[in-house]
Amino acid sequence: MANNPYDEMFKNIARLMEKILSEMPLHDPRIIGFTIISGPPEEIPYYDASSEEDEETEFEVIEGDDCIYITTTVDAQAKGAPYVTFQENSVTLCTGGDQETVIDLECEIDIPHSFYNVQHGVIDAVCRKKRVPGEIARS
Repeated sequence: MANNPYDEMFKNIARLMEKILSEMPLHDPRIIGFTIISGPPEEIPYYDASSEEDEETEFEVIEGDDCIYITTTVDAQAKGAPYVTFQENSVTLCTGGDQETVIDLECEIDIPHSFYNVQHGVIDAVCRKKRVPGEIARS
């Protein structure tokens, strides 16, 4: 079986956990959870490829029969939390910084039934289209 390139990292994690557990008080230690962040050492400057490109956020818009789907990436270096704001004919994306991107839509959306999710550095927004009176719903 070939060597897994992550073997050394997992061995280091195991050593770290052993050290943490050995230094904990003996009375009922509990570990609630932990995060492992891998990346370059702190002395290496952070390279942001998006800073060389146009300042506007890149996004993808896909229109379906009943919904409009919008996807974009989150700015990992931004100080604020990402969010989406829904208006009747547009959507405002904030990927975590001060900059907002307004996306104009070609139809009205049902604001109360539209939603977004931020997970693993990606914002997924689902905009439910507003039904026109007398229109037959598609399933």
